[in-house]
Amino acid sequence: MASRRKLKKTIQFVCNELITDVYFRLLLNKKVDEKVAEALVIKIVDTSREFILRSNRPGGKQNPASVKSYYRSIYKSWDEKIAEIIKSIEQI
Repeated sequence: MASRRKLKKTIQFVCNELITDVYFRLLLNKKVDEKVAEALVIKIVDTSREFILRSNRPGGKQNPASVKSYYRSIYKSWDEKIAEIIKSIEQI
């Protein structure tokens, strides 16, 4: 990511799209349990908040290499968490 601002906007956009997908599935498929969908939305919101807060504190600002590796690790863990959430959405 080029900046923290773009990273945060990307995180928010993806999480908003996932929440929209959960609600569309809930509306289109009456067999989906509302409690499961609600728990999944809460998980998405918590994930969004967690990664936005993590992106605010890079630590080691004097060393650009450590900052770069920090943001790479954030992106990698965020990507894994989003993949996990997408699998959960597909199961409902």
